[in-house]
Amino acid sequence: MDYQKEGNCVICGTARFSALSQGLVRLEWSAEGKFENRPTVQAIARSEPIPFQEISTDSEGILHLKTELIHITYQPNSVPFSDVNLKITWQCGDRCGTWHPSTIDFQNLGGTFTSLDLIHRNWLPKGVHPASVGLSYSHAQQWLYTPLKSIHRHLRERGETTHFEEPPLWYLERFRQSDLTPQDQEHLQQWHHFPPGLLSRSGYSVLNDSASAPIVDGWISDRDRFNNQDWYFFAYGLDYSRALADFVQLCGRIPMLPRWAFGIWFSLYDELSEEDYRQLLRQFEELNLPLDVLILDVDWHLWGWCGWDWNQDLLPNPRQFLQWVHQLGLHVGANVHLEGLPPSDSHFSDLCRSRGLDPEAVKAGRVFAIENPTADWIFEPWHVDGIGSYKPTEDELEEGWLLFNLARQSEARPFMEQLHRPREEDGIDFWWIDGSNATHAGVNAQLWTNHVYYTHLESQRDRRALILSRTGGIGSHRYPIQFSADTYSHWEVLQFLVEFTARSGNVGVAYWSHDLGGFFNQILGVPYIDPELFVRWVQFGCWTPIVRLHSDHGRREPWAYGRKVLEAIRRAFHNHVQFLPYFYHLSYIAYQKGLPLCRPLYLNYPKDEEAYQALTQYMLGDFILVAPVVESGGNRSVYLPAGNWRERETETPYSGCQHLNLFVPIDRVPVFVKSGSILPLQPVALRVGNAPPNLLILEVYVGASGELDFYEDDGESLDYRSKGGSQRLFRLDSEGEYHRLSCDRVRGSYREMSSERDFQIRWIGLKKVYRVEAQGVAIASRQWVGNRLEMTLKNVPQAAKWSVVITT
Repeated sequence: MDYQKEGNCVICGTARFSALSQGLVRLEWSAEGKFENRPTVQAIARSEPIPFQEISTDSEGILHLKTELIHITYQPNSVPFSDVNLKITWQCGDRCGTWHPSTIDFQNLGGTFTSLDLIHRNWLPKGVHPASVGLSYSHAQQWLYTPLKSIHRHLRERGETTHFEEPPLWYLERFRQSDLTPQDQEHLQQWHHFPPGLLSRSGYSVLNDSASAPIVDGWISDRDRFNNQDWYFFAYGLDYSRALADFVQLCGRIPMLPRWAFGIWFSLYDELSEEDYRQLLRQFEELNLPLDVLILDVDWHLWGWCGWDWNQDLLPNPRQFLQWVHQLGLHVGANVHLEGLPPSDSHFSDLCRSRGLDPEAVKAGRVFAIENPTADWIFEPWHVDGIGSYKPTEDELEEGWLLFNLARQSEARPFMEQLHRPREEDGIDFWWIDGSNATHAGVNAQLWTNHVYYTHLESQRDRRALILSRTGGIGSHRYPIQFSADTYSHWEVLQFLVEFTARSGNVGVAYWSHDLGGFFNQILGVPYIDPELFVRWVQFGCWTPIVRLHSDHGRREPWAYGRKVLEAIRRAFHNHVQFLPYFYHLSYIAYQKGLPLCRPLYLNYPKDEEAYQALTQYMLGDFILVAPVVESGGNRSVYLPAGNWRERETETPYSGCQHLNLFVPIDRVPVFVKSGSILPLQPVALRVGNAPPNLLILEVYVGASGELDFYEDDGESLDYRSKGGSQRLFRLDSEGEYHRLSCDRVRGSYREMSSERDFQIRWIGLKKVYRVEAQGVAIASRQWVGNRLEMTLKNVPQAAKWSVVITT
């Protein structure tokens, strides 16, 4: 069968092939020979195909298509792709392989879940499901409350008395299989292992986009046909960064966050009044605790889970209160549930009419098949004090609600404009989306819910959007930030979170926000957890991009556990704030290249077998290895990959390719920095804000050469997508007794960029200094602080090119 070219695509009968990069090809089959040219909710950023390096047919009529890395072999016929007609061979570096459509990959490195609701010491996923183009694990993108409710409802129908998590989900799955429906069993079974991600030790992966809904004029539409195959084959060998770069080119880049989002966050599921919040913020300031984000949980509004009317018993003058919070330099988010709009909400009648519905008919239950959608939450409050437990009356349960489907543009627009925009005008900066509501074929409900909120916020303001929400499968990385949700306060859960956070970068999810300390206390209704566990959980959070204290009526204020805990948490907060320029720089790298901020060791060291086993430690960018303490008693085993390292707190040098067994005091975290690293830091501040600091601190680790192409911008605009901000290349030449730090002229600029700035250089690992020379800059001061040589450069022009040379 002859082939024909359509641009750079190759069509052969009912199959179409295109190369999107040297390591990424698209494989399409359509019974009607009609192919999908529109972007989809997964492949939303698909680029134009590039030419194949070679196109040929052999004497048997077999089509051969080649890129630099991939060789497609296709036997033309009219049937779907199968092992009979399709084969791919690939070679990347010293790795090669052969793939058929039936191939099952048992070496996939995993992706992520929708959230970690109900994760418990007796309920923790381990390992990764096998990957195949024909296998999917949709339940891993649905929360665990669904089977929990289903099983308890079944038990109650049989006459058994149950309460929230009594009996718990893990017990029911382990010991009462007969009480689980087949669907619930399958749901739980899929949660035993991570779903597959984009990276695999096999050197390839396949993304099945066959059912994904297309995008037309910025909104989801329907596929014209369902008898089709639409696959993307990634080949990368051990070059995992290549796979992630191809992934974000196909499925959308990871947006940069506003700079203030890298500060400290606080929220609490409790009935907090305006005075409670004012006292809380005063306490943070008096105790020298940084804070940038305040989140209002569900009780900011009336009517239980769902509502958009201010609860003026708790917040009598919300606009004035939010203005005061903003004047302090904080940003504010608010929790929303999306089941629908109750008739008691003041927006009910107007919103019904805007959709052409009679409010009274809706309230009478004559419009929608479901009346009160929250009535299926079958549990009484699980808190001993009953706080925060809104219980609708019998009359309210029988009233019809106005329901929404955010997959319909005609319903999504008034939902956002009439319910959310007024609250944004009051002063809400972003939304914490607690649930999803978007039903459409080929669309994950949470993914499209996140899309609606994110694009709404971005359209309202000439600055970056931000939401806090669960994930919704492939594509979720486009709508940060994700929150891991309702976990239990167990050491085993903390240990799991470290692995989970790093592994999520395998599908581009780079910004997880955890409830630091856990959501559910070890004993439900008891406000305090193990103080050591609380400290270690917070310390881990402070070495990730997003630091958020939250719990379910449990105490998570840093001062709630005594002086020693307070001091350890204050130190962790201060460390996080100091490293904000580094986090922000990594945010730009994530946008540009798809590389997560927290990276599993194998991403940086793919040929090191130990890197695949060290799951409770991770790389923060290229320079820092973080090994949070995840068991009681301060014990920590650490694996150091190849290279020379220094433990940051003690400056103790270590050689790589070895295991360390450490005792770690309560106020420390094992953090190791590679020799040759240049780390950008800033002074501690109570608010990080958006503007880059005037004083940039450079920690320079001698013993090897290295460089840092450091990125900065205005912290909130969308300019980074086009003209970018400023970049400045720092180089370290370090060999023997000679050490030279050089700074090139700044490239680019950003809004309100200062013409000058100050630098403090901290030299780590020096011996006695014999001579210091500076070129292009004057050293204002220098002194030894412990084992570090610190020097200050004042009022350095941004356009200056300078260097400092030290001879030891």
